[in-house]
Amino acid sequence: MTPQQIEQHRLACEARHILALPYGQRKPELDAIGKKRGQEAQKYLETEVKRQFRLKKEAHDFS
Repeated sequence: MTPQQIEQHRLACEARHILALPYGQRKPELDAIGKKRGQEAQKYLETEVKRQFRLKKEAHDFS
C-alpha cells in the first residue's frame, strides 16, 4: 500500500469509529479532533463520516 492508501484507510476506519459512538458523543469527539489536529482535519473527517453514513444507509435500503 502507498502512504496515501494507508492514510485513506485510517481515515475510513476513524470515521466508522465515530459512527459507532452514541449520537450525543459524535460531535464532542469531532471537536476534540479539531482541537488536536486543526479545523481542516476536523472538516475532512466530518466529510468522511457523512460519506460512510450514506454508504451504510444505501447498503441497508431495500426499497
